[in-house]
Amino acid sequence: MFKIRLITLLGVLVLLLAACANSGAPTSYSDQLAEYQGEPNVSLAERNYREGCEQSGADDIEQRVKDNIVEVCKCSYDGIRENLTFEEFKDLDDDLRSNINADLGNEVAQIIRGCILTEAGLG
Repeated sequence: MFKIRLITLLGVLVLLLAACANSGAPTSYSDQLAEYQGEPNVSLAERNYREGCEQSGADDIEQRVKDNIVEVCKCSYDGIRENLTFEEFKDLDDDLRSNINADLGNEVAQIIRGCILTEAGLG
């Protein structure tokens, strides 16, 4: 659970921190499209989430998670986007920014856990 919490925490925190430093905070999941890692039309929210997630995953103690972190982060972002409104996503980020131990919620934790198990072959 700690690994899941760490990956999510850093990925979500980077969403607004990096966005504010770059082109302004995203206002939707599809705001400010650009290329990312060879993929066209990736939103600023997704780029920031995946970049933060990938950076935090590089410190994971489980080698299979490190080796598959790009896939784990893309999977978790896709799952979050499918299950949370952008406002809920922003609220989660706000909660984590004000309290590092804030509850991720069972839904988000399950999304990330599933992606780690599936994409890193730990299931």
